[in-house]
Amino acid sequence: MHTARQDLKLDHLYVVYPGDRAFALTSHMTLLPLAQLPTQ
Repeated sequence: MHTARQDLKLDHLYVVYPGDRAFALTSHMTLLPLAQLPTQ
């Protein structure tokens, strides 16, 4: 994921997963539960 973020020149990377809580993996990567994404 670090390489993808650097190659794509992203300031931050959000990873959507089927869990139930959001948390930071690093200062530049965050895991987000699918249920927290907007529906529209």
